[in-house]
Amino acid sequence: MQGERPVTDRSVPLVVLYARKDAFGDGLLRIPALRAARTAFPDSRIVYGAGGGSSLESVLRRHVDHLVDDFRTETPLIDIIREMRPRRRPAAIVDFRNVVPWLLATRFGLVGRRIRYEANFPGFLLSAPLWTIPGARPEHNAWRYHRMVERTAGSSLPFDHTLSVPEAARARARDIVGMFDRPLVLISANSGPRKRLTDQQAAMVAKKLIDEGSRVIYLQSPGKGPTMEALEPLEPRLTVVGPSPELAPEELQDLFLALGEVAAAFIGAEGGMTHFLSTVMTPTVVLNPGSNIRRWRPLSGMVEVVEAGDGRNENTDPAAILAAVHRLIQAGRRDHPDYLSRSAPLSMDSGAR
Repeated sequence: MQGERPVTDRSVPLVVLYARKDAFGDGLLRIPALRAARTAFPDSRIVYGAGGGSSLESVLRRHVDHLVDDFRTETPLIDIIREMRPRRRPAAIVDFRNVVPWLLATRFGLVGRRIRYEANFPGFLLSAPLWTIPGARPEHNAWRYHRMVERTAGSSLPFDHTLSVPEAARARARDIVGMFDRPLVLISANSGPRKRLTDQQAAMVAKKLIDEGSRVIYLQSPGKGPTMEALEPLEPRLTVVGPSPELAPEELQDLFLALGEVAAAFIGAEGGMTHFLSTVMTPTVVLNPGSNIRRWRPLSGMVEVVEAGDGRNENTDPAAILAAVHRLIQAGRRDHPDYLSRSAPLSMDSGAR
């Protein structure tokens, strides 16, 4: 390995970003790294690969299609290199996986191949060339992935996790919200068994917030949990926005973002929807059933965390959720005089922003 030469040419013809698999939230946290890679390697062929499926290739593809030249999911990393590496010319691999045996096997399998390898390994100790200076990995996953691209490029790069909101989605949000004379609070907790809320929890939290003067909308996302049919008899004043024959899936996503753009608070389980609304910086109360929140914290500017304690959000006391919402909104009012003017995009004419 001492004979390896560093790949320092930022015009390397092939850059491969590789993951194990990507759920919705995983894909969102990798978008800053993809943007950084395209910035650092504007003339390279950028391939995004995964051993399993990836939300970046499916539901999030329209947000990254201009950054990635090829997707190779359900494909071993070595097969991607064999297929796409042009005549053994220099290449770079950024390996987001964190399974140590896989990283070790990949690292030693690349010896002598003139491939710059950046591995998601403690201290970056598997990165090539081996004489590069090690360093602590950022604790948050999004920053860790981004830092790996920076190390590969040899320079600092912009970090951008935000998504844009189409004006058509803002127009739909205006139709739903109407007069913005009260704080808007969003709730969403459809997910797996550990993360989702019960119908009764969601309805109780909504009822208390509506009684206090807030406008509350439930965002029904994929996964088991509260539905319009279940929530309506429990709290008739609650608006539910979810899948509809009138909206394509990407239009529903954009509508969620448009509502998040103007909400005073969002209550959501740790996972994809919290990361999704953080792309428009929605103040968030994240319900955490036991994930490492330092690694998975939403990238919103304002976040309150409610720990489930026993590993299931459905056992969280609604009073604890309400108390967190109150703290979040009170802190926003204290620290940001214009906190509740997040309604501005809905009150403007289309195209004014």
